Amino acid sequence: MKNNKIYSKIILPLCLALAGLFTSCDDFLTVYPTNQITGEEFWEDKNDLNSVVASCYKQLYSCTQKMFVWGELRSDNFLLTSESDENIKNIMNANLLPTNSWFDWADFYTGISYCNLCLQKGEETVEIDASFSENDWKPIEAELKALRALYYFYLVRAYRDVPLVVKANDTSEGAIDPVPQTSSEEILTFLINDLESVKDNGMVNFGKDSFNKCRFTRKGIYALLCDIYLWRAAKNTSADSIAKYPGEAEADYRKVIEYADYLTDEMIKDFKEKRETYYGSERSIFKGDVIPLPLYETSKNKRVDDVPYNKIFGDKCSLESLFEIGHDGSTNSNSAVTKFLGYGSGGKLQAGALSAAQAFQSVSGKPDDAAVAYSKTDLRCFENIQKVSGSSSSAVYNIVKFNVTKITTDGADDVGASSTNINYGNWRSSSNDANYMVYRMSDILLMKAEAIACLQQYILHADDEELNAEGFKVAKAVFARSNPMIEASDDLKLDSYNSSQALEEFVMRERQREFFAEGKRWFDLVRYALRQGNTSKMLNLLVVKYSTNASAIKAKLGTINSLFNPVYNDEIKVNTALVQNPAWVTDETIVKN
Repeated sequence: MKNNKIYSKIILPLCLALAGLFTSCDDFLTVYPTNQITGEEFWEDKNDLNSVVASCYKQLYSCTQKMFVWGELRSDNFLLTSESDENIKNIMNANLLPTNSWFDWADFYTGISYCNLCLQKGEETVEIDASFSENDWKPIEAELKALRALYYFYLVRAYRDVPLVVKANDTSEGAIDPVPQTSSEEILTFLINDLESVKDNGMVNFGKDSFNKCRFTRKGIYALLCDIYLWRAAKNTSADSIAKYPGEAEADYRKVIEYADYLTDEMIKDFKEKRETYYGSERSIFKGDVIPLPLYETSKNKRVDDVPYNKIFGDKCSLESLFEIGHDGSTNSNSAVTKFLGYGSGGKLQAGALSAAQAFQSVSGKPDDAAVAYSKTDLRCFENIQKVSGSSSSAVYNIVKFNVTKITTDGADDVGASSTNINYGNWRSSSNDANYMVYRMSDILLMKAEAIACLQQYILHADDEELNAEGFKVAKAVFARSNPMIEASDDLKLDSYNSSQALEEFVMRERQREFFAEGKRWFDLVRYALRQGNTSKMLNLLVVKYSTNASAIKAKLGTINSLFNPVYNDEIKVNTALVQNPAWVTDETIVKN
């Protein structure tokens, strides 16, 4: 048995590395690459369990490109720099073909399979290994359930209804029975109940910053719950859904607010604890015991080091972070960045497949402009987009975010002025070691503001002055820290956002500014459409980026069904229980195996 165990530990890393390469129609829901880790001889102690837990995270690295494609490409954020990749071009133009390999979900089900296996074997390991107690197992169980939930949440947001598999597959028994799609409502409810049962068992501190930010802690689980509750609430906000699931949307919006407040309190504790040792030269920003919200701030000077960007995207694993996918820059480089956003070479930024859309190509003279993303005092303008010299109509606005480690702005009072100097320090190379951001504190604050706006507008059908003021306060805080030099006459005022509809629209714009290129915008637009029960308002935002064919895009995306991906044809060939998303049914005949 010992020889078998050693052989398993040698072959496992190789098999995991190859798992993403050998995914085809023979890999129904992507079963384990070998039988070694499902055999009883492998599972003898907690070290075996920890090895496969690490594999669950490692598999997430291979999903980041699709996480970005599904969450960003169809949005109004980007244009193509080249049309050479037909699959990417089709997605950008809303031609969603079931034969497009970007819709292959195999990598996600591989991760789910690893999580299922660990959850099953973990309980058994408690019985086998005397040094591994039930108390040792509980935080690992919470971590695994959160990771599995994240895999599924991406699938639900991208496809809506998908197969729900929560038991480990035993490949030694031969073929697996076909598994039909489960409704998104049932999956979301399962995920919520599953996470609620373990959320307070999550690890508080792994003892290392990189683990605390790149593994699911208790705070990370609460952040994921916020997001899932917000999505389910949006899905059940339309009149038909309220009738079908009475009271659920209201309860879910209130849960988002409750958990966002919990995370705010917990993160303020972290900021206070780390204030003296963590900030270094920036610690003076947080004098005293009053930290209103757990966000980095930038000094109110014309020449500033961009503290929020430098800490969050430059240093990585920042104090604001709740969960990010770690990359080491070599075996796990951030390929989502290098493929789509570019990379540094010879001290310059080399373009990726995408560039910024029109809304990001100029600077507005007023803040929170509905047509132009950034105002003249918004530092995020050049955190995200490289400043282009001249006014050529053919200029390409390349993506800075994730590609540079440090930004200094000389001219923070008017970033669009010709005299303003933006200094980018240390471009990341094609072996980009930037982490893929999933949840950070500004996300939580804006989720809270969104929940407050939607609770009033769609559920209560009445505006509460105090509640609305709270939503505006937290959303404005995200805006304010990126606009340190805004003049009092231009500053955002509650009087302009004193209705829930105005607050909702502000949050949509602020999320677009804050999370540009982070794989969130398409999901934000879908959530916006879901709570209205139609795509009309969402399409008005989306088609601005199309200089031609706007009417054709509106026609293609005229139904809620069309907002979700088609099921990859190869999956339908293998799994005879799957049905195609009705928006993307083609005339071709799919031969099922």
